[in-house]
Amino acid sequence: MKYLLPLFLSAVALNAADPSTGRSLVFSDDFNAGKLDESKWRIIGSVDAISFAKAGKEGVVRIGLTKGADMIQTNIITTKNKFSQQYGYFVASMRMNATEGHSGTFRIATDDEKTVPSIIIAFHATGKDRVSPWGRGLTESGQQDYRPDKPVSQMKAGDLSKKFHTYGLLWTESAFTWYMDGKVVHKLERKEFTRPMNLAITHRVLEEERQKLNLKSLPDDIDIDWVKVWK
Repeated sequence: MKYLLPLFLSAVALNAADPSTGRSLVFSDDFNAGKLDESKWRIIGSVDAISFAKAGKEGVVRIGLTKGADMIQTNIITTKNKFSQQYGYFVASMRMNATEGHSGTFRIATDDEKTVPSIIIAFHATGKDRVSPWGRGLTESGQQDYRPDKPVSQMKAGDLSKKFHTYGLLWTESAFTWYMDGKVVHKLERKEFTRPMNLAITHRVLEEERQKLNLKSLPDDIDIDWVKVWK
């Protein structure tokens, strides 16, 4: 596995113009219906891990974990085979997990991830108020991970799990740009990934994370207030 760190711009959290300006809203869901819209979403993993709750007056979809012998699992809501597009701005308002041993992600991915060239672009939250830009591409030369050379600054204690933040992924013909609360946190300049991409939100426990998972800290869920996509 190769790491192409120089392809990332340094994390500078610049103020930036709203990426939705001049674009048309083509997909949205505010999750106020109290059930998942099957015309937009499909579930991968445990159906029992998906529920709905209230955050103030607003409805949210909640992705939890189901208790089992080893706790290894990946629970996803995704637009794959429902909605995808080439280029645009994909954004979600989310409240992430508080503790380690499991992770929440907001991502976009090429519809057929096994056919080159394909890529996954994501925000990855690992607990303790840490969230990082991340990417993984598959090209003729093999699989490559794209990570920043410097981590995104850690947030204030409890901030990511107690408050909703916006996580945005701007995909253009020349680059992918990560936005958090409207500010640029990273940019990856790549032009070869051109096929349509779907979006997904996941809550998972991987084998390498499991040793840090404290069952007494559960439930420690991922909440999504809304999702929007501009073209």
